[in-house]
Amino acid sequence: MFIRVLPFVLLATQILSAAAAPLAARHDGNHGSNIQKPAASSASATKSASASASATATGMAGATATATAKAGDITGTFATAIPLLGGDQKTDVLFTKGTVGSLELEFQDKNTNTLTVTENKAPAKNSVPAGFAFLDPVTYKIALEKSAAGLTLQKVDFIFDPASTALKGVDFAKAKVGKLCTETKAFVISDAVGEQEFEDDENEVTLTASDINGEWGIFIPTASAAATPAAGGNTEEETNVTGTFNKAIATPAGSKKTDILFTASAAGSLEVEIKSAAANTITVKKNTKPVAPPTGFVFVDPTSFQIATASATAATDLVKVDYIFTDAVAKAVDITKGVIGKLDAAKNEWVTDPAALKAEFEVEADENEWTLTVPDLNGEWAVFIPTTAVKSPQVNLLL
Repeated sequence: MFIRVLPFVLLATQILSAAAAPLAARHDGNHGSNIQKPAASSASATKSASASASATATGMAGATATATAKAGDITGTFATAIPLLGGDQKTDVLFTKGTVGSLELEFQDKNTNTLTVTENKAPAKNSVPAGFAFLDPVTYKIALEKSAAGLTLQKVDFIFDPASTALKGVDFAKAKVGKLCTETKAFVISDAVGEQEFEDDENEVTLTASDINGEWGIFIPTASAAATPAAGGNTEEETNVTGTFNKAIATPAGSKKTDILFTASAAGSLEVEIKSAAANTITVKKNTKPVAPPTGFVFVDPTSFQIATASATAATDLVKVDYIFTDAVAKAVDITKGVIGKLDAAKNEWVTDPAALKAEFEVEADENEWTLTVPDLNGEWAVFIPTTAVKSPQVNLLL
């Protein structure tokens, strides 16, 4: 496939080392592992070891799986039936860590039961309680096979990971657990749902529920989502992160601005900016064989960039697609004519008109940067220059 690109891209392997070096990575690379709680006492460990029994667990979809019910701390798997002991033996079920921490459920009753928890990775934005924002971008649907009425103990806990970049500057001690009202389709934070407290020693918010069945979310008051800046300090807090293609990158809640700078090519570097009330994760993939550029344009960078967020961004969020071009680009083209375009997947063609994208485009000459403020990061993006703005003839490059 022949792609129209700027001529200096032919020298990519020679000048790549001279491109802007990426910033030092600050994001947590430990996603996917469980948060470790303090070790149980020897007495409780003995009780846990001695209290186990075989049980048959029936999942939400009706599938049957044989597992072993245990008391004490156990690891839970989402969308998998988990057997729970009776005999008033307490079980704490800790699930795999997500963007900001781990869900934990506490159960105790005289009767056995079966627990299944599924994730909702795209909860409705309009379901957030007034004055709050999602702190965890995922919500959790909890179901017990038997009734939750009259249980000895049923608690919804969330253990925060202080090392998560998504919690940088966020006072998560103010976090609240909310339950979705099926009638209003909105989450409710109220004593009627359950009594809440925050345990500082475990970085944990807990809610003692009267009925654990339902969908639950973790929220932060918008007024206290961000730490108060020092007097006379800059009110705009910013985190610079080195991005890795094909890897999910966590971004913080609390309207904290995050700039994610990706590895440079011969032409320059992609940068993604996000400032959101809710935590999120962003994944960017390179497409080395993009759709041909619009008529009258050439690619500045021969690759396009496919951006995906774990949760939809809100209308009040600030999100940008930027491209920081090299000095070689600045010398080769009229930088005032550069554009960032988005692929119309239905038509399989690029859209470069900011008005059509409902976006705002700027040229920041002092920073060698093109920046496009967009309503939605999701999609495929590329950087173009009109052929009339190229100061030397373009060439065809076999990719």
